[in-house]
Amino acid sequence: MADEWKIQRDREGCPKPGCAPPQTSPYFAVLEWGAREVKSKSGKPTGVEVPVCIRRDLCEVCFEAYRTKCPDEQPPIFWRTVRKAAGSKEPVLDLVSLRALFDRLGTVDDGRARALRYFCALLLLRKRVLKMVKPKTREQEQADLVVRDPKLKEMEPVALFAPAIDATDMSTVKDELLAAIGETSGDTDGVDEPV
Repeated sequence: MADEWKIQRDREGCPKPGCAPPQTSPYFAVLEWGAREVKSKSGKPTGVEVPVCIRRDLCEVCFEAYRTKCPDEQPPIFWRTVRKAAGSKEPVLDLVSLRALFDRLGTVDDGRARALRYFCALLLLRKRVLKMVKPKTREQEQADLVVRDPKLKEMEPVALFAPAIDATDMSTVKDELLAAIGETSGDTDGVDEPV
């Protein structure tokens, strides 16, 4: 888990001509994993491959075509999103409350609380409130995520384990997380919505 992934953005967008550009309508962001060959400073192939993660932005029609091509045992990793209008300065997510929720969930010994804490950590990582760190203990080596707040130098790293969640349970987890941070499903327009 100590590997660092740099997500590259595919600038091509939808493969089908005439699709609505992501700036004007809701779209799906899809993550694809693969490998790329490392080149030497002179530009020659080295024969060494490194893992890469590519984000593709697809319209709804192209996303449905993409999803039908994915095998059942490997469903796509995606979220539905809308670009915010330019000039909008209203806060999308209260990061202070979300960070406090992350700490509060750490005091609850319950499987559901651990799942919510894991998803809080993912949001906080994305917003750079938390940072992934290298594991130092055996428990941390076995964890899926090891994080700490970069502003709190004295904070011990927190080991988090990904919950086992099926697709039918995802909307329940989302609703619980939104309820925990004081939002409702209707308040999330314009916010990246994990699916």
